Amino acid sequence: MLSRIRDNTDHGSPFVSRQTKRILNILGIIIVHSKAGRPQGRGKQERFYRSARDQFVRPLDKESIKGLGDLNARFRSWVESEYHRSPHRGLGGNTPLDAWLEKAKYIVHMDPSIDLEQVFLHEESRKVYKDSTLTLNGTLYEVSPILMGKRVKILFDPNKPAGRLQVWYEGQSYGEASIVNSYANTRVKRNTTCNGSLDINDDPPENLLPNPEPNIPKPPKSPVQAALSASQIDLLSAQGGKDE
Repeated sequence: MLSRIRDNTDHGSPFVSRQTKRILNILGIIIVHSKAGRPQGRGKQERFYRSARDQFVRPLDKESIKGLGDLNARFRSWVESEYHRSPHRGLGGNTPLDAWLEKAKYIVHMDPSIDLEQVFLHEESRKVYKDSTLTLNGTLYEVSPILMGKRVKILFDPNKPAGRLQVWYEGQSYGEASIVNSYANTRVKRNTTCNGSLDINDDPPENLLPNPEPNIPKPPKSPVQAALSASQIDLLSAQGGKDE
């Protein structure tokens, strides 16, 4: 994988999507779109498609293909053993492999510390509901209750079925979200402040249980309240201590 290279593409949806731009920006790859309706600007790529159709697809025995993995393995074998080693007129009679080796010294390699699996995850922004859930592609997920009311960033693999999501807020990871268990979600105790909102800076309580209410002494009664209480006691005594 290389960094800080330029890629010339058309305007197909995979090449103009927000996710593609975000991933290429992280990897330091500059993407340049050719002019719409002018395939001449992508001559090399169009010529490769023609070679792939003529030399790989047409001679292919489709009945012998065992699956997508088998097809991909055959295609890689054709590219490495035939296409890259065949002379091209556009390269002055050199092979693509020779042309690549001649300019290999200009290649700037990607930072090895970059986690490609993490980089290629898709990213979306969602606001967490008051029941500590959020939705993605019609599926309801549950996150930590301390994120209620916050707009979080979620990372996920779009090629995998609905499952766990990575949850981030202000550059900090808050673990994974999982598909919500409706019954269990109703049993979660949520620790809120006096105005009903959660403070994201507070540490989550142990086992997500709210803190006990403080034992605050009640203020003394006023003379009027004391007199009313005494009259009620006298009335109950006259009735035999029972409130009929």
